[in-house]
This record gives sequence, C-alpha cells and structure tokens, in this order.
Amino acid sequence: MKILITGSAGYLGKNLVTKSLERNMDVVGIDIKPNNILNTQYIEEICDIVYKDLVHDVFNRHKPDVVVHCAGALAQFVSDEEKMHEINVEGTRILLDESWNQRESVKKFIFLSSVEVYGIDIPIPCPETAPMNPVCQYGEDKAECEELCDKYSEKGLKITIFRPPTITGPGQNEPTLLGQIKNAYKGRRAFLPGGGYTKLQMVNVFDVCEAIFLAIDNPKSNGEIFNLGSDNIPTLREMVVALYEYAGKTPKFFALGAGILRFIVKILSFLHISPIEPQHLEIALKDYTFDTTKIKKILDWKPTRTDSESACDTYDWYINSLQKQQ
Repeated sequence: MKILITGSAGYLGKNLVTKSLERNMDVVGIDIKPNNILNTQYIEEICDIVYKDLVHDVFNRHKPDVVVHCAGALAQFVSDEEKMHEINVEGTRILLDESWNQRESVKKFIFLSSVEVYGIDIPIPCPETAPMNPVCQYGEDKAECEELCDKYSEKGLKITIFRPPTITGPGQNEPTLLGQIKNAYKGRRAFLPGGGYTKLQMVNVFDVCEAIFLAIDNPKSNGEIFNLGSDNIPTLREMVVALYEYAGKTPKFFALGAGILRFIVKILSFLHISPIEPQHLEIALKDYTFDTTKIKKILDWKPTRTDSESACDTYDWYINSLQKQQ
C-alpha cells in the first residue's frame, strides 16, 4: 500500500510517516520543509499544497492508494488569517479535487479536522452530532473543509474525518504544553488558568495514528466523522501534579482569576505575542471533553495513554533532547 501524508514534517505527520514505515507501507510525504527521515520506502516531496500544479505532479508521479491530510495552519504559527485560510481551506480543496480526479488509484481520503469546529459552549461529553459552532479562524476553516469533504463524499470519494483535541506525546510542539514541561524540569511554578480545576481532554499522537490505520483498513469508516480523545481525563491540576511528581519536583502553582486572564490574553493577542488565543483560554476555563463511543464501537479503537501519561512521555522526550544537545 502506498500512503501519501500531507504535513509530513509536522508533529502528527512526522509520527504518522514513522508508524506507516513500521507497517511496511510505501510512504510519500508532502510538506514545505524536510523531516529528515531516511528510509528506502519513504519519498519526500517539498511541495506547498496551495499550488494545484505541484500537487497534481506529485499525485501523478506517485499514484497513492490512500491520502491522509494532516497539513494545516494554526494561529500560533501563521498569524495572517488570509494565509491561514489559503492553507487550510484552499489546500484541502486542491487535495480533494486531485484525489477525485485520480480516484482510480486513490481509494481513501482521511481528513484531520479538529474539535474546534464545535466551538466553546458544548455538551459534556460532546458527541459528533453536536452542531458546529466555531468561534475562531482555525475552527471556521476546519468546518469549511468538512463541508468540502461532504461534497466529495457525495460524489463517491471514500472519506473519513477525525476530530481530535490537542494532540500530545513525544515531540510535542504546542507552546503552552511544552512550557509546562519546561517548568516541571526546572521546578518553576506552573500556571493554571482558574486554578486548573477543569478537564481539558487531549489525545496521544500514537493513538491518533492507530485510529488512522484502523480507518484505512475498515470500510465501515467511509463517510463517518469520529471524535478522538483520551480516557480517564484528569483536571489540568491533576495532570500537572502527575508531571511534577514524575520529574521528581514539588508541584508549585500560580493562578489568576478569569477576568484578569481574559484581559491579559486579549491585550497580548492584539499584540500578536500571546502564547494562547482568547478562545483557548475560554476552553481552559471550563470542562472540554468529547464522546468517543462511536469510534470505539465502529472501529474498535481505544486510547492507550492517558493525558497524564502522555505528559510524562513528553517530559522524557524533552530531557533526551536536552542531553543530545549537550
């Protein structure tokens, strides 16, 4: 089987490339930068998905069986909203169109969406049937992409959509979570919005990869949308305590009230220097969890790592990275 993975130098994409190679798949990676993976079954294409001719050339030369679309632009890394929309929506449109045009070879298209399509005010736990009500650019882009997927699914393209929350584990590059790892390592105080008494569900990167492989192998996934998420969700405070204890440090916290936090983040966001977006703060100030019953039932998927375990895995990776730099 030949699998084409967009965003192959990104956090999820790079891990998916590695796991696909472990399954003896032929892998084609698309990204605007290299991921430094060397393997005889891996071909890397430096290609921007917003350029239709370049994407067509890659598809035409490699004839993939499966396309997994992981590439995307987050506000933390791409501040220009027009550029974000071009990457997220127009890039997805180009990939779907090319997959449809080459449907004799492309048997499956998997799209990585986000729980941010639901917005902030959600039922707990939130099922896939909840209405989409995004409140930020990224969520709006993903919702628009899902609508594009629906149109191509109606044409006959076999598509599966995944809605993961924040993806965690070794190699994590999300600034806020990585900041907590660094604080634990140095024994500094951890910042907990509102005291950290809410549950913010995440999912381990390797569990996401496994869900993708199950969807590839199981035709029951065609035309379906699945939430992803960990089990046994801790509060943010419980997760940070577990992380500090794993690091052999005494947990230390500082917290600010919701009102002052909203003011600070709003100002920093306006100046484009905020570590989180205002909507992400709102999410952290309330429970934000998702129902994963559907994927467990249809694809027999289950998460293998809790959020606390993933944080500790990330800590080990961070320490190893520091040691390699010395």
